[in-house]
Amino acid sequence: MKNITDSFLCLGYWPFAGSFGFNTDILATNPINLSIVLGVLVFFGKGVCAGCLFQRIDWIQPNCTFS
Repeated sequence: MKNITDSFLCLGYWPFAGSFGFNTDILATNPINLSIVLGVLVFFGKGVCAGCLFQRIDWIQPNCTFS
């Protein structure tokens, strides 16, 4: 029971956050890594999506010619 009361008492000692704002520090926001990850996803995802679409076209076209 003492641990539960101690945990609630500790909450009163936490400092309040400042104000809400935008972080303009380029190293903290990490746009370089995000752009690299998105570039890799687009580069490799393009081939996967194209392969799926070509496979779908190959399956649909013969069915359309018979109908």
